[in-house]
Amino acid sequence: MEEVELKRRLEIMQIQLYMLVEQRGSFVDPQVVELSQQIDRLVLTIQRIKMKQRVE
Repeated sequence: MEEVELKRRLEIMQIQLYMLVEQRGSFVDPQVVELSQQIDRLVLTIQRIKMKQRVE
């Protein structure tokens, strides 16, 4: 996946997280935690791409 696409996906997931927290009323709700972890993994993927680009 291209970096631009990943960033767009990240933005969408962040909005979803905000809405889910509002809906669930808790940061420790299992669904909130799961989505947050998915976002963390995506952020790491984007960082790896950027680091790789700097090396090249």
